[in-house]
Amino acid sequence: MLAVLIALASPALAEEAIQERIEAQREVIESTEKERVAARESLAELQKRMAFLEEKARELDAERSELESRQRTLDQREAELREGLAQRRAELENRLQAAYPLTRGSVLQALLGDGDALQTDRDLHYLRALIRPVQQAQRALEAQRVKLAENRKAIAATDRELREAGARLDGHYEDVGENLAEQQQLLASLGETLDDQQQKLKNLLDRKQRLDREVAAAQKAAEAAAKAEAERRRAEREQAEQQARQERQERRPAPKEAPPAQVHDDGSIPIAGQIKRRFGETLPQGRLRNDGVIFHVAGASAVRAVDAGRVAFAGTLKGWGQLVMLRHDGDFLSLYAHCRSLDVAKGDRVARGERLCTSGIIDADQEGLYVEVRRGNRPIDPGRWPAWRKVVGG
Repeated sequence: MLAVLIALASPALAEEAIQERIEAQREVIESTEKERVAARESLAELQKRMAFLEEKARELDAERSELESRQRTLDQREAELREGLAQRRAELENRLQAAYPLTRGSVLQALLGDGDALQTDRDLHYLRALIRPVQQAQRALEAQRVKLAENRKAIAATDRELREAGARLDGHYEDVGENLAEQQQLLASLGETLDDQQQKLKNLLDRKQRLDREVAAAQKAAEAAAKAEAERRRAEREQAEQQARQERQERRPAPKEAPPAQVHDDGSIPIAGQIKRRFGETLPQGRLRNDGVIFHVAGASAVRAVDAGRVAFAGTLKGWGQLVMLRHDGDFLSLYAHCRSLDVAKGDRVARGERLCTSGIIDADQEGLYVEVRRGNRPIDPGRWPAWRKVVGG
């Protein structure tokens, strides 16, 4: 039976250990799940940041395209102005050449000569009429040049700002891209780790199922063994009772014999008699030692309780004859064996000195009583029991 209990305890302990490992593995998985959720949230934030940067990059590209379009427009306008100015200059040159005969050589001659003043005035008026459109075109061209220069300066400043913003955007884009790649790698690694941890948990759960089956089988075996043990003890009890009945019948006197001896009772505890063999003395069988105390008495005598207690057993037991077993405080047991008759039953409460039974036959048909004291389930020297020392002595 002990072997069965040990076999049952082994898988039970293993099951307890595996359950602790399962709980620990579940905590590890929960921690990894939290890390993966945090990584996913971080990845989502980085993806939002990346989308924002891509939108900003598209806006910068649009501004650059618009700036390049403005630059092309300015270049075209400047080319048109230059072309118009060249045409005006050509017209002026043609007109001057046409007017040359009127000035009779040169403009200075026309102005400083001593000719007709009226004619000179007419020539100068004509020259001014020729030169005025060219001067106006020249001034307009110069104004356009100033405006073009201002526009070019503004375009250059905007282009510089766009380039700087683009450089910063590229830096942010690169950093976010690196972080995004690292976060994706971390998320993939956490996924692999979680898969591995979940596989370990599955293995532990499978192992626990096997242990559960082993425990169930062991419990079933233990129940079967306990049932078999109970059947064996019941059979032994029945056999002992049958043997006791047979022994009582064999000891029963013939009808014509004298009646049984009267019980001698002088109130002695546990019995009125002499100690024939003490605890630990060698038995007649040889190497065995006595586990109790044997009293020899003259005739049947009353057996009394050494101390107060409860009757744990009262009946016939193989090898002990009729037996009374008392349970006392302090985990002490007192056994009174080979009784002729019993005066108590199982469950009775008895006081010190209360009558339990009548002494019977022991040691080769000699009348007497066998008393044994136990602590727990182990026989001890009765002298170690304070109650014994009080009523019997050391």
